Amino acid sequence: MLGNKSSDSDFSQKTTQSSEKNSESSGENESNTNTSKDDWKLILVNKKNVLDYEVSFNQVSMTEGKSIIVDERIEEALQSYVDGAKSAGYDIQYVSGYRSRADQQVVYNTSLQQNIANGLSKKQAEEATESLINPPGASEHMTGLAVDIAGSDALAAYPQLEGDMDKYESQQWLIKHAQDYGFILRYPKDPKSIEQTMIDYESWHFRYVGKDIAKYITEKGITLEEYLDKLLNKEQ
Repeated sequence: MLGNKSSDSDFSQKTTQSSEKNSESSGENESNTNTSKDDWKLILVNKKNVLDYEVSFNQVSMTEGKSIIVDERIEEALQSYVDGAKSAGYDIQYVSGYRSRADQQVVYNTSLQQNIANGLSKKQAEEATESLINPPGASEHMTGLAVDIAGSDALAAYPQLEGDMDKYESQQWLIKHAQDYGFILRYPKDPKSIEQTMIDYESWHFRYVGKDIAKYITEKGITLEEYLDKLLNKEQ
């Protein structure tokens, strides 16, 4: 459901394909782009790119089972994503959207203390926590471009959010069709991706990058980190 407001393109390089083929496969190759690493949709936040400031953007509240805040610029795409899931017969719920640095600190501390309570040493608890939760300033939830979304059945089975949520068709639909609406599964399960993102597989975490870039990243099976590395090398 659309909420109340408060205040896209592939990575590409020249190819030798014919112009006719390029026009027929728009968005499927690596040509015809003006994408820059400074594009607002491509802000990178992770453990190696920590922000020491709050990201400023026009906020909008959206509700689907739960109310979340996102960047106003992705409102239409996110609503279309959810509507698409509904049309396919799946009940979908928002789990999390924008989180400030302070909010992220609470989430991080809660997980850390739980791991310690489970018998881990402080160092072990920190490692376990940071395999799934980024510390404040390193979470892209602070950008307003990241959303945690789950099928209601998957969420009911895994209320604490686990990768195995992807056993449910609702979550499989969200993963498969994210690119159609400009989103990517931000933290894939393959070892190479986990090494790059520094976060374990999350079948519920999606990030808006725009349709063309999402299609490229998904079809190439790469991460946002790898995409931006390619883009940076192209610009140099």
